[in-house]
Parts: sequence; structure tokens; C-alpha cells
Amino acid sequence: MNDKAPRGAVRAFLHWLDTSFVRWFTILTYAYFFLIIFSEVVGRYVFSSSTTWGEMTARYAFVYFAYFAAAEAFRQDAHIRIDLVPLALSGRWRRVLESYIDILCVAVAVTVIYYSYQVLIVQVNAGFKMHALPINLAFAQAALPLGWGLMIIRIVERFKRRYATPLSSDGVISS
Repeated sequence: MNDKAPRGAVRAFLHWLDTSFVRWFTILTYAYFFLIIFSEVVGRYVFSSSTTWGEMTARYAFVYFAYFAAAEAFRQDAHIRIDLVPLALSGRWRRVLESYIDILCVAVAVTVIYYSYQVLIVQVNAGFKMHALPINLAFAQAALPLGWGLMIIRIVERFKRRYATPLSSDGVISS
């Protein structure tokens, strides 16, 4: 079997995710926020009328945006955290602690994905609809497993980057 083909496909997918998807998702989400807010303000103050679906879809779009932004923070290693202990440790022990934290994050992500998937199954089978649109509520709730799944991908990428950087002989991570 050719082992390089799947690796190349994964690499191409991650490149597309990093360069195209995240950028276009962000642009389109911001454009949607702008359009919906603009139309709701005009509708409310000019025509004395607003829609219930506008606020609801903007809220769900923001939830998707928040989860995708959290995954992007993992990719860039820019999420909020307390660095006091890791910065006090030597390179080798710092790697061990950060790897342990990554494993815990993956465990939380897998738990969230599992239980949110269970909720999605119930919503699809029961046919729950959004309160203002005839769209299955599972579409909105899918932000959880999709966002946390993307976070797992980003955590694995970070884990691989951490061990791709060699330690010097005294245990310090070299740049």
C-alpha cells in the first residue's frame, strides 16, 4: 500500500482548512452579521417591523463562529491560559505538562462530541424545528461536534509541532 497518498490528502485538507475554509468562513460570517444587523435595524426603525428569524440565525451563526474561532486559537496556540507553571519548567518537563493538558483537552472534546451527537440524533429523529424557521434544530446544534472536532484536529497538530521541535542537550526547546 502507498502510505504517502493518505498523508498527502490529509496535508492538503489541512492546508485548505488553514488557508481557504477558515478565511472564507470568517468573511462570510462577518458579512452575514453585518447584513442581518443592518436589515434588522432598518426594519425596526424605518418600517417598525423586525423578524424573529434574523436574530435567531445570527445567534446560531455566532455560535458556529465562536467554536471555529476557538479551534483557530488552538491552531495558533493563542488561547487563554495560565502559563506560570509551564514557563517555570524546563523544556522536557514543559513538553510533558503541555502534552498532558492536550490529552485532557482531547478527552473533554471527545466527551462533548459524544453527548452533543446524542442530542443531534434525538433532534433529527424527533424532528425538532427552530422556533422561527422550518429547519431542523440539529443544524444549529451541529456547531458543537463540528467545532470540537476541529479543535481535536488543531490539538493534534499542536502536539505534532511540539515534538517536531528538537530539545537541546540541556532540555531547552530550541527554536
